[in-house]
Amino acid sequence: MKFVQPVISEGEAKEIFSEQRTLLRRKKGKIVRVELINFPCYIFEVTAKTNKGLKKNYVSVDGIEGSFSFFNLENVTFSEAGNTSFDFEITNKEARKTAEDEYRGEILRLGLMAKTSAELKEISEGEKIYYPYWVCYYKKRDKYNFQVIDGVNGRMGSVKMNPVFLKAFHQKRESA
Repeated sequence: MKFVQPVISEGEAKEIFSEQRTLLRRKKGKIVRVELINFPCYIFEVTAKTNKGLKKNYVSVDGIEGSFSFFNLENVTFSEAGNTSFDFEITNKEARKTAEDEYRGEILRLGLMAKTSAELKEISEGEKIYYPYWVCYYKKRDKYNFQVIDGVNGRMGSVKMNPVFLKAFHQKRESA
């Protein structure tokens, strides 16, 4: 199994979470814990043919719910060592189908905007990896909540990923 090594340390993650809380000028509550989780993903290499030639990209599909995103290999170091935080819920075949469909949609949308054509030429079989995220758990009154940042670039997790993390946390709780 391949693990993407985090670039952001625990201390840097805590600083980012603290800055975000004061930047938004509303306290989300007391930070209870910050932990690193390794999230299951599939990575695919895709090649599109455009009027400028062949263009390669990498895309990812999360292994829990199948959310699609572009994947940047810049600043990414792989290792064989790491602890899995969650199991893969979707198969490689399902993830590959999602990657293919979503990427076709993206190149169609971008082609329409640029008034040019592009077509998907090739998609790799895909590879299972675990991607690092820092999770901050906080408590306000009697309620708990969480925030997530990317362990490689330190960006806050998108709203689109919140249901994916909730499903993963639920899966882990049920298997315990």
